[in-house]
Amino acid sequence: MATITPPARRGFEIKPLHVAGIGIILIAVIFGIFGFQSGFRSYTQKVDEAIASTRSVQLAGFLGTTGEYDAKGRFTFMLQDEDGKLIKVVSSETRPPNFEQAISIVAIGRYDQGEQAFMADDLLVKCPSKYQELQKNS
Repeated sequence: MATITPPARRGFEIKPLHVAGIGIILIAVIFGIFGFQSGFRSYTQKVDEAIASTRSVQLAGFLGTTGEYDAKGRFTFMLQDEDGKLIKVVSSETRPPNFEQAISIVAIGRYDQGEQAFMADDLLVKCPSKYQELQKNS
């Protein structure tokens, strides 16, 4: 009597190690997506949009006041948006160089309801360039 052998399996057999590897890859992709989203900051030139945002934003505007240091040693000034609306900006950084000559300022941070101010993590100051003056004189 002849023995019948079952047909050989073809295809890919999933082993526990493969499942673990796929799981690790999926977790890494998910963390990467959330990390990218949290690192992304929207850019706005409107004070109202910065106040309404629940995330960190880049708020661009013009110098409303030259600024001062408050009782807590933080640098504060008023930023004016393109519509003329003012918002108080508070930064733990020192006053940027040439701050008074700034053409525009970008404050990176978020609005704090408790402080009633935009809490800036970083300030980017655009000052008039010496090269612009050379072009005017030419």
